Amino acid sequence: MNADLLTLRHSRRNRIDFKIHDPALKKLVLPLLGELLQGRRADGGRVKLPDVRKYYRHLAIVLLDLLAASEQDPTLYIGYSRGKGNFLRNGCYGPAMLGNHSLSYQVFTQVVDWLTEAGYIEGRISKAGRNPYSSRMRATKKLAVLFKEGKLNWARIVKDLDAPSIFMKNADKELIPLPDLRDFDLKGATRRLRRINENLQTAFINLIVSDETQEAIRLRLQDHEDGDENDEPREALDFSNRTLRRIFSLASYEYGGRFYGGWWQGLPSEYRKHIQIQGAITCELDYSTMGPRILYAKANAEPPEDSYNILGWPEDVRLIAKKAFNQLINSDPKSRNENQWHRFAPNLDPDPLPDGWSGMEPHERGKLRREAFEKMYGIEYRELLSDLRDMHAPIDKFFFSKAWGWLQRVDSDIAEKVMIRLLDEP
Repeated sequence: MNADLLTLRHSRRNRIDFKIHDPALKKLVLPLLGELLQGRRADGGRVKLPDVRKYYRHLAIVLLDLLAASEQDPTLYIGYSRGKGNFLRNGCYGPAMLGNHSLSYQVFTQVVDWLTEAGYIEGRISKAGRNPYSSRMRATKKLAVLFKEGKLNWARIVKDLDAPSIFMKNADKELIPLPDLRDFDLKGATRRLRRINENLQTAFINLIVSDETQEAIRLRLQDHEDGDENDEPREALDFSNRTLRRIFSLASYEYGGRFYGGWWQGLPSEYRKHIQIQGAITCELDYSTMGPRILYAKANAEPPEDSYNILGWPEDVRLIAKKAFNQLINSDPKSRNENQWHRFAPNLDPDPLPDGWSGMEPHERGKLRREAFEKMYGIEYRELLSDLRDMHAPIDKFFFSKAWGWLQRVDSDIAEKVMIRLLDEP
């Protein structure tokens, strides 16, 4: 992978759920809007009042996205789509997906192109067709100066709570319009999530660490691989991400439903004790071995005291065993054949990392991880998988069943109940 593509890889998806509420933000957007519209008039374009409002909204969304990304990391790119199909009814920016918050292809691309021509953003426009990466943009120093002069930072950025917050993905992990199914209370789920987000957005949630530590965390998250079945990236330290969204899977409300979006969700566990809410220190409460306990309950069997502590294995293999357990549960039925186990790899990076690690394909990393495991424990990774199966014989029917979908739904429903109960308590 060449250096240019590696640079473009350092990116996140664009966000379009912002709301202008701060006078300082309006002070930034309005002059730029005037410049943009003046250029359109000079080209002979007639701008009606509804169009002015539309340009204002699109410009505000792009600028707030750039502000949030630059606060997170000035070198970070924002990935976005210029494909017209994504702006049509069923596209990811279309009305079937986003309702009144959908984007206009013409206005959005004109805003991005004008900001580029005016020197406020730089990036790369992908050619039509299949490409390694979508189009990219990030703030230039010229725009960063405007942010600084306006004293703008992440604390001024808020989400539009009327924007969609519940989404659905199909089996190919593509966003699709929400199905209208009678067996799921979508209005109730939306109402409860809005209530949760109202509370989160009004709270000042911060991380109290040194600048050096924060930079170390940023670099660590930057190289983190996607590992979620929904293909949701681990959230980086974008402190403007103070609300949650809920994503269901496999085109059904029976699967998935997990909550994503809060910057604290991707924070490595050892730093979570440094999170402060409204200036108060926090502690983390965790449900131990939640997934295995749900499966044992379904099987009407008693779970072991620790589902990841395998007899005969050293204690330090526990974290690897946890990932291995999830691999056994979430894999498809054909993986029950042990000849297919070469596709599995432990949650163990080689130390030191070899040259070119960040640019390697997943199967290349997997091979090196298996080798690192065998070097550390003197036994193949497949032996750990086999011992896990033997240990959990009462729930063997759930192995290789792609159980992650309905397990996530149970897990997410519990999380929702906990958050609502906490809001209800005086």
